[in-house]
Amino acid sequence: MAETSLTASQRRRSLAAAIGCTSVAGTAMGLTWPLLALILESQGVSSSLIGLSSASQSLAVFAAAPAAPRLILRFGMVRTLAGCVAVAVTALLLLPLYANVYAWFPIRFLLGASTMILFIGCETWVNQIAAEASRGRVIGIFGFLWSAGFVAGPLIIRITGIEGWTPFLAGVALIVIAALPLPLARDVAPAIKGRATGGILRFVRLAPAVLLAAPLLGAVDYINDSFLPLYAMHHGLSQASAVTLLAVLQAGVTLSHPPVGWLADRMDRRRLLLATTGVTLVLALALPGVVGHPWLLWPVVLIWGTAIGGIWTVAVVLLGERFRGSDLAGALAASSVLYGFGSVGGPSLAGFAMDAWDPLAIPLLIALVCLLYLPVTLVRERGHADGAEKV
Repeated sequence: MAETSLTASQRRRSLAAAIGCTSVAGTAMGLTWPLLALILESQGVSSSLIGLSSASQSLAVFAAAPAAPRLILRFGMVRTLAGCVAVAVTALLLLPLYANVYAWFPIRFLLGASTMILFIGCETWVNQIAAEASRGRVIGIFGFLWSAGFVAGPLIIRITGIEGWTPFLAGVALIVIAALPLPLARDVAPAIKGRATGGILRFVRLAPAVLLAAPLLGAVDYINDSFLPLYAMHHGLSQASAVTLLAVLQAGVTLSHPPVGWLADRMDRRRLLLATTGVTLVLALALPGVVGHPWLLWPVVLIWGTAIGGIWTVAVVLLGERFRGSDLAGALAASSVLYGFGSVGGPSLAGFAMDAWDPLAIPLLIALVCLLYLPVTLVRERGHADGAEKV
């Protein structure tokens, strides 16, 4: 259905279905990452093998993301998302049935692929249906509920534990709940027509600042997830405080989406992208100076997380502003692949950098990534201000 023909009530129903679907699926995925690691550790599996098992789920992005626009075009939005839900449920039920690290490699790959296509589909759906005047606020709600769901996932383990089928059945229940609105929204789902031409390089050429935000975010997110607690512990924080520091950063990311989305509807979005990147850079450089002062460290890290999350919000809003239809799905898929490259390359570089410069490497590397990205936003901002055409 063409989004221009939707009434206000139909538009709200359509957005609620897509946002609800991805938020509950985010909770299920937030559950499986720590759950599977804990189960493998209890089985005596080595840390390196646990890491490879997790990587099999992460690497699915490189196969799934390029396939997402083609699947949506061929089968339609609702059928594609329903198929992803079915695959994800099947994978979750297979995990306890074949509780072996080697059997889990292909199962986790399927789980990662299905959830990635589900996320790209919902992201396309929301951006296609959202009205231009409120796109920022809609994407802000979308990002908040996805992030909150992902953060809430591990809390379920406190209720279910890691033994037996219970945690997996909880994940299945969450995904099924996520899928319930899909059939009811079939008549208000966006109809994606046409075929996106070209690959990642085409989208980078058309919107470099927006697309290149993805590898920046992938690198920053995974460097912090992997090394921020280590950085804090090297500066005298206890293990519990170091882990809490990461939780504060993630809370900032989660809380950032609604207010930054609100700002994106009220100011120049490219300047907002530049501002959030600049704040991320400045606070990365400030981290070594505040890490020994708790009264400064905690608020700085919270604001840092807000700036990082804000980059994602503005970038997704700009993608919806610049692309439509199959090109929007293709651009979001390209963004997911680029995020994957950043998430693989960032921690790898951080590991080598820590060996060379010890803990100081982490904030410096994040600052360097932001510094390399800033000129791209400046060039595109100047072109946009001079009246460059939108895609």
